[in-house]
Amino acid sequence: MLHKKSFVKKTKGGKIVKVVREHYLRDDIWSGSPLDPRCDPSAHKLAADAKHYLVIDTNVALHQMDFLEHPAIKDVVVCRTVVEEVEHRNKAGGQRLKALCQSPTKRFFVFSNEHHKETYVKEEPGESPNDRNDRAIRVVAKWYADRLPSMPILLLTNDAGNLAAAAAMGITGMTLPSYARSRAADAPELQDLVARQEFMDEDDATLAAEAIAAAAAATAGSARGGPAGPGPGSNRDAAAATAAANSSSGQRSSKRKRLFEQHRPMSDIQAGIAAGRYHQGALRVNRFNPFEGWVSSEAVGRDILISGRIDMNRAIDGDIVVVELLPESQWKAPSRVLPRAATKQSKGNQLLNNADDGSTDEADADIAPEIFQVAPEQDLEGPAALSSSLPDGRRPTGRVVGVIRRNWRTRGYCGSLKPEELGAGSSTKSLLFVPVDRRYPMIRWVCHSSTFKAVIHLFSCCSSISTHRCSQCMMV
Repeated sequence: MLHKKSFVKKTKGGKIVKVVREHYLRDDIWSGSPLDPRCDPSAHKLAADAKHYLVIDTNVALHQMDFLEHPAIKDVVVCRTVVEEVEHRNKAGGQRLKALCQSPTKRFFVFSNEHHKETYVKEEPGESPNDRNDRAIRVVAKWYADRLPSMPILLLTNDAGNLAAAAAMGITGMTLPSYARSRAADAPELQDLVARQEFMDEDDATLAAEAIAAAAAATAGSARGGPAGPGPGSNRDAAAATAAANSSSGQRSSKRKRLFEQHRPMSDIQAGIAAGRYHQGALRVNRFNPFEGWVSSEAVGRDILISGRIDMNRAIDGDIVVVELLPESQWKAPSRVLPRAATKQSKGNQLLNNADDGSTDEADADIAPEIFQVAPEQDLEGPAALSSSLPDGRRPTGRVVGVIRRNWRTRGYCGSLKPEELGAGSSTKSLLFVPVDRRYPMIRWVCHSSTFKAVIHLFSCCSSISTHRCSQCMMV
């Protein structure tokens, strides 16, 4: 089957040309399962005796690679849509996903949904590319469920709107935390490998659960012969649309506030740098004040001040970042006051406790632990000690909107571990890593297992004190 794509673009010479591309669709692309009688035996990769098959979306492949690499995660269907988007957005993540698909023991099967005539979807008018890709993944999950009725198909996604839309189509969907809890009997360490993400939290999961319940009620009502609205499945579609709107509009509980903005897409960053709206450079965090950093810029003519963890936006010392210059009315002067040490133990733990509910702000800098104290005879070093040319002492101030490249230290990070903290009435354990180098943020681990392992990962800062769940490497 031949399908043609056509679009109009502008050439470098200023001419408008129409481009037509041929897209061939086939019906001989196999499912990779021995349970499919129409699948060629040479294409069998999924196990016939598996408890279920997993279908993952793009965000799971991008942000939950440690979870997917665990030996307990097998028999996974990876859509070609997911592979292409991961390779486009994260080259290192694409290589890790490719290694999983090539591993004979993991049984990750790449399904070419973009070239199958039953799973290819066209972008609808007004539909974003991300929504189109999510819909394509749901179509694949539905196709596998219809093709293999004896095998349960689970769609793994942390997106509330995607879960609700999957429920409206009759697809079984689960979030990663829920799936990890369901595997607690045979693989309890999976709960420690689920990385916290900006785009999915407990509030989004609640919205998804409500939308799924509404979709199930609508399905039950239509099955009993009740009114179904203007058209088939209209109630379910409305529930899915409501959940998606709630998720996209950012309805969140007051208990957990999103501290950091999401990084801008690479296309926006490149266009902003070319237009002069953004400035690229290496972030240099103050040696004695980790709440201030500097980024050199030839266009501005002097270093740009980054004040506070919020404006650093999860970037750490040495990262190549993209900075947006704030209006001149919001420029600040470098701070000459170092964070004070805590005077009481309870006051020193306030910053750690606030990280769980997202209430940390710049006012908490004065209760930082004593690790940030310096001797009275020492002076501030670096750009913070330089005098500004502005009369009021203010310097050009900006905020980080993206990270071009992470500058990991090959020799690792040295620090100490705070005593273990047990949650009241639960087996949850918490450890706090305090780095010796004051330029790096503290890291907190939250683990569920009674005996757990930990490894430092600095790429997931979720508060002023980075929060991460892990169970690898070093015995604690």
